[in-house]
Parts: sequence; C-alpha cells; structure tokens
Amino acid sequence: MYKELIKKWIPNITPTIIKEYGEKIGIKLKDSETTILYQFIKKNYSEILDGNENSFKELKEQLNPNIYQKLLNLYQQAKEKYL
Repeated sequence: MYKELIKKWIPNITPTIIKEYGEKIGIKLKDSETTILYQFIKKNYSEILDGNENSFKELKEQLNPNIYQKLLNLYQQAKEKYL
C-alpha cells in the first residue's frame, strides 16, 4: 500500500520539498546536494521501492559522507517501517 502511495506522490516532489524536509529532520542540505538528491529520487525511486539498493553506490560518490550516512540511515528506518 505504501509503495503505491509513494509512486503516486513522486511526480509532485520538488527540490524545495527535499530541502525543507531535510531541515525538518535535522539534515542541512546545500543546494547542490538538494539537486543531486532530487535527480537521484526521480531516477531511482522505483528500484529502491522494490528493494534494489545498488543505486545508492552512485549517490555515495556524489555526497558528503556524513550526509550520505544520514540519508542511508533514514532510508533504512523508512524501509523497516513502510516497505
């Protein structure tokens, strides 16, 4: 059920939503990091929802290690709770 809701919501995501959500949960993103995450989500959300985490390797190379680890932890928590 959550997967379908996420799939329907993804077309509405914007860089502003990503940046504001990051701030809300204590992850301060630079504009360049926000853009990277936006592009990553748009490109890879479907395979991530299906449990394929290989695309995270690409993200790891593009982000600050601290930000990457926070995002990976956030993903793991969401995966346990919703997927």
